[in-house]
Amino acid sequence: MFAVVSAVTEASGADPLKLPPLGRAINPDALNELFTGRSESIVAKLTFQCAGYDVTVRGNGEVQARTTQDN
Repeated sequence: MFAVVSAVTEASGADPLKLPPLGRAINPDALNELFTGRSESIVAKLTFQCAGYDVTVRGNGEVQARTTQDN
């Protein structure tokens, strides 16, 4: 999911090509299935860790990345 990589890149300032693959943190196909391709998401919110960040994906499409220390 491009939005997750974008959020982590923006929060970290890292080169997206230097981030670990998203698949190490979560199954990207399952994430897309939960949040895209429907008129309404079946999940209100999902949080997982990726590259040292807590990533929250909301049913409205919002994606937020915060360092695990911020929470």
